[in-house]
Amino acid sequence: MDNTHAWLTVLGLAVGTFLIRYSFIGLFAHRDMPTWLSHALKLMVPAIFAAITCSGIAVVAGQVAGLADWSRYAAGTVALSVAVHTQGKVLPTVVSGMAALHSLPWLLGQIGQFMN
Repeated sequence: MDNTHAWLTVLGLAVGTFLIRYSFIGLFAHRDMPTWLSHALKLMVPAIFAAITCSGIAVVAGQVAGLADWSRYAAGTVALSVAVHTQGKVLPTVVSGMAALHSLPWLLGQIGQFMN
């Protein structure tokens, strides 16, 4: 790909992105949105966050995480339970998930050394 092709691609993506954003900002600025669209847009952010989080838990190096990556699933479960308990507060959810992700394998190793 030469420089002209690359710049045309960037320019095309910029125009496309502008048109997508303008379709909501410019066209719906002085109009009422239908209630079904307004409700759907409110659910977009949690849906996108859930998709990013679940793919981060279940996919490792382009492959579906198996049982060897049990700590990812356990940390996700801990974070989910904290999110439900704290009614979706982000900071406690992220901190508890990261703490579980890093401390559970260490704790299991300590228990294994104690048992031997």
